[in-house]
Amino acid sequence: MQAFNFLTDALTHDSPEVRAAACICLKNVSRSVKNLSAGRFMNEAVIIPLVQLLHDTCTSVQFTLSMFGSLFVGVYKHKSTFIHCGGVKQLVRLSKSMDSTIRVNAVWALKNLMFLVNSKCKEEILPELLPSTLIRLICDPESSVQEQALALVRNLVDRDSVEYVFSEEGLLLNAIGRQMLSSSNVEVLIQGMYVLSNVASGNEFHKEAVMNQLFLQAGSDAQTILIKFLQSTDSRLRTASVSVLVNLTLTSSPGANSRVIKLQKCGIVSQLKNMINDPCLDVKLHARTALGQSMMSGDSSMG
Repeated sequence: MQAFNFLTDALTHDSPEVRAAACICLKNVSRSVKNLSAGRFMNEAVIIPLVQLLHDTCTSVQFTLSMFGSLFVGVYKHKSTFIHCGGVKQLVRLSKSMDSTIRVNAVWALKNLMFLVNSKCKEEILPELLPSTLIRLICDPESSVQEQALALVRNLVDRDSVEYVFSEEGLLLNAIGRQMLSSSNVEVLIQGMYVLSNVASGNEFHKEAVMNQLFLQAGSDAQTILIKFLQSTDSRLRTASVSVLVNLTLTSSPGANSRVIKLQKCGIVSQLKNMINDPCLDVKLHARTALGQSMMSGDSSMG
């Protein structure tokens, strides 16, 4: 404990080299599950100087932003401490850095901050995290930033927060759709498809919006793109893509039948039939679920 107190004191040292070294030490110590579960990193004695360091002009100090990622995973009940100290505002500011490493670390921290948070915590975060900010990050020239930005939106969007992607006339959802059509980076595509899966878990309006992104935005090319995802050699992308189809074909949804008809015409249902024995268990289970739902919803149309 004495050594820990020494480290927290070093965070405010006059020397930037000492501050940077203290950040690195804390980053390494924070990897301990025992220390994280004890809550030693989520008290004001640590959080306040860390938030102040987000203003630090020393690049080596800013590079250690990645420590926030490990701090926020699994310690969500203490995240409000960081939020109330102004941490979100500073992370958003650093997400605009000219240095791509600082940008990706800042977005990674925001992503983990948003992981499994309750509605109250989201309400405290969102005023600082505008749709325009997320669109900028999703369209960042660096694919690593794009990936983390989409993962951030994935954590943000659930059944209670789906409407967020439709704010400002759906510009955020459109940006996600464009990335699915233009990106060749598998990590970006995986996160983007999981965002669409979360949106598709919502009501009929939400499901139809996902269909529009997948099938209308690029005309006939879109069906090729979705099938390409389903045929990907990366099982994670196949899993993410099939999870979208599971949510689009839920038999309890009033519009499931019309969506299944469209999926059949585009060759998606036939592709699902080829995936019921996929070597990846997750893909296999999701494909069988989506196919079963499709047959129940549109049996008359599939013959």
